[in-house]
Amino acid sequence: MTTATRMHGPVLTEFRTTDPQRAHALIAKAYSDNRLRVSGSPQDFRFSQRRVDLGPVQLDMLHNTMTTKYTMHPLERLVVSRTLSRTMDVEVGRSHQRVGVGDVILIAPPDQPYRTCVHGASLQLIGVDLALLDALTEGEDEPASVRVSRFVRTPLSPGAALSWQRTVDFVTELAERDDEASRSPLVLGAAGRLLAATLLAVFDPAAVNPSGATTGDVSTATTRRAIDYMESNPDLDLGVTDIARAASVSVRTLQLAFRKDLNTTPMAHLRRVRLDRVHAELAQSVPDGTTTVTSVAARWGFLNSSRFTAHYRRVYGVLPSETLRA
Repeated sequence: MTTATRMHGPVLTEFRTTDPQRAHALIAKAYSDNRLRVSGSPQDFRFSQRRVDLGPVQLDMLHNTMTTKYTMHPLERLVVSRTLSRTMDVEVGRSHQRVGVGDVILIAPPDQPYRTCVHGASLQLIGVDLALLDALTEGEDEPASVRVSRFVRTPLSPGAALSWQRTVDFVTELAERDDEASRSPLVLGAAGRLLAATLLAVFDPAAVNPSGATTGDVSTATTRRAIDYMESNPDLDLGVTDIARAASVSVRTLQLAFRKDLNTTPMAHLRRVRLDRVHAELAQSVPDGTTTVTSVAARWGFLNSSRFTAHYRRVYGVLPSETLRA
């Protein structure tokens, strides 16, 4: 993964003000340059923002107490808004829509200016850099940064909104945890890709069932190069694009090679490589109480303990705790 797409540990900032000019400056820094106009008495103005910055992903909570109009320059990234209270109007070009409580929308195309009128609303804003989406779709006929012009611009359906919010809640909970596993580049990278993949799935209908032929030779040599790379770097934050690049093929070619040679996917094989590392570490640990199954599993990217335990038992025929005690 490039530096531009690599997640880092959470950086928390909080900002509160009663001064519209200070709010203007904060919005310009956090989102884009803007013009701000408050309806009513400025003495009643209250603005707050809480941000958890993970690098290419930003998790924000924003609150206005008054009707405030913003004229914004292009964001140059995707920002997904969920209205938590009251309403907000969004205008992009000649398009206008009012969004209410619970509505999940893309604020605007990343390359277009827009206007909003926030009616004393509280908002959850999730920013995702285009580079993270492009890394996820590398090797496809059309990168995500090109496809965004066709993304859904109306509020998501209830089912799609629920899928998005579950992923946001998971990433937020992970970012706010204070433990070693949640700071792991492997875990953070997986969380970033999960959020980007969910964004594509809910806002770009074509992303769920992409079509189109691939080019390049599908061969056992391709699979071997990819496996060698995985086995040499299982502790790194690897995505399918990293593996394809190391094997000198497109993502589609890599996926077809793994399906043909091993009847699996590259990422599923990487999970198996990491599971083997967990098994080896548990088997070599001294059962003195300092090593736990949970800590070892989390270090290798397995966060759901019940799923991990079931997968481990299916592969090795014993519980991971039995391996640790052996």
